[in-house]
Amino acid sequence: MAKRTKWGVFSLSQYPDQSMRVEGLEADMKLFELAEALGYDTAWVAEHLFSTYGIATSTQVIAASVIQRVKRMRIGTAVSVIPFNHPLRTAADFALVDCLSRGRLNFGIGRAYQPHEFVGLGLEMGDSREMFNEGIELILKAWTQEKFTHEGKYWQVAEEIEMLPKPVQVPHPPIYQATISPDSFDQAARNGWSLQLASPFSYRTYREEWIPRLADEIKRYEDKLVEHGHDPATLERMILLPFFTDVSSKRAHETLKPHVEWFYNKVASHQQPGKGGPVKGYELTMAEGAKSREMGYLAYDKLAEFGAAVAGNPQECVDRMGSMKEAFGITEFVLWSNLGGMSPTRAESSIRLAWEEIVPHL
Repeated sequence: MAKRTKWGVFSLSQYPDQSMRVEGLEADMKLFELAEALGYDTAWVAEHLFSTYGIATSTQVIAASVIQRVKRMRIGTAVSVIPFNHPLRTAADFALVDCLSRGRLNFGIGRAYQPHEFVGLGLEMGDSREMFNEGIELILKAWTQEKFTHEGKYWQVAEEIEMLPKPVQVPHPPIYQATISPDSFDQAARNGWSLQLASPFSYRTYREEWIPRLADEIKRYEDKLVEHGHDPATLERMILLPFFTDVSSKRAHETLKPHVEWFYNKVASHQQPGKGGPVKGYELTMAEGAKSREMGYLAYDKLAEFGAAVAGNPQECVDRMGSMKEAFGITEFVLWSNLGGMSPTRAESSIRLAWEEIVPHL
């Protein structure tokens, strides 16, 4: 029997008008409360620094806030940036979140992709993959071993320590890896981690080919899971979609257009290669992302045409998302309607209509 498709809602806490930041954060919480009342499965949150691109600066903090407002939904990070904090602080904080939520944490991880964040923290962006790899190794030690030491390039634990509390979920909360490049898919397969897919980032890298290219990577990921002794059926393939639905297709597109264009242009401006060219480890996404902007692929008509943003009446959204589900083997759709300063009322109407008219058909 096929597993039921899960449904999530996402917020990046994007408020172009910073005078609305307090009201905006409260609107995010109310959106999650509404999603829980409707029946959605997961509230997904993210972290970013130094920009209106997103002002939730810590997934630990925002997740701890969300779990006080929702009592059934799972809480997912999309993503927690491993290089930006000491791994033992990350491990301890999220073990505490897992305890406070009674085992409802989905731990999504990544290494970040915006140069200004590394500059602000005084970190070398080219070291991010090594830091990511060592950081998650240390986090898993802390969660699964009674006592441990660690001798690494970036972090050391010279004497045995025990991290408390341990997570509720055993052996640890489910891990999702943000995946765009082939290396990330390979790493997720080796470790038996679930996938966090996101149309904005795959589209900016592969443009009109993003759906077949992503389908190929997922097939390769599933084959490699088996090679490494993992069962693909036990793992998740979630996808984040900029999304808006309305009974009027024309109104849905008109509503989403300015907000999704603001988002795509903001992320493009934050990931420009420096004078030395693309950063080591980011060559593919930086170079191709720059091309996508230069070639006009971030204009709304292109985004809508190629499914990088999903908008329309419910049947149009069902058709578009149904093809993605088939191509990627999606187990959870994560809807992002409150992007780029979208009004809370409109975001709420979109997720409500989606629950009533889209979810039953997928």
